[in-house]
Amino acid sequence: MNIRECDREPDVLEAVISGAWPPGNIVDIVDLVHPGDPGDNDLRAHASRCPVCADLAAVSLVLQAERETALREARVPTSGQVWWRASMRRRAEATAAAARPISLLQGLAGACAAGVCAAVIALAWPATGRPFEGIAAALSEEGLRLGAAAMSAMLMNQALLSLAVVIGAGLILSPFLLYLALSDE
Repeated sequence: MNIRECDREPDVLEAVISGAWPPGNIVDIVDLVHPGDPGDNDLRAHASRCPVCADLAAVSLVLQAERETALREARVPTSGQVWWRASMRRRAEATAAAARPISLLQGLAGACAAGVCAAVIALAWPATGRPFEGIAAALSEEGLRLGAAAMSAMLMNQALLSLAVVIGAGLILSPFLLYLALSDE
């Protein structure tokens, strides 16, 4: 690809931007005769011979027309709308900034609750991990020797401990689960 330059490019561009260049097609430019500065006619004649300046003029004319169309069709909001949007954005950003530490602490509290729940379950697991062994022990020979009252007390102890662990885990996890269910994010 050969990149060519022309010394008259800035002049052509200035003529298009200033509006001195007539609107229309590059072929029409040669045929147009406008009274005025003879330099303009010379520039137009140069653009008709120079492919670089002809391309520059054609593209610049299209871009200039597009710019004018965009300026005519632009819908600029009123200053009141701009101020209102800016204040709403500022409030939203301030709210988000204020909520960050709260969200961090809620996440930390949830992690602590899960850790406490895991610790309680780990501590109570030996007693609750084998709830059916008490029934098997009650039916064994030793269980029959201990008597029904002792065995029922042992089974009741295991059942209460299991129930306490389940209720404790529910109490610890329910606020965290409610937060997860009801949060908007």
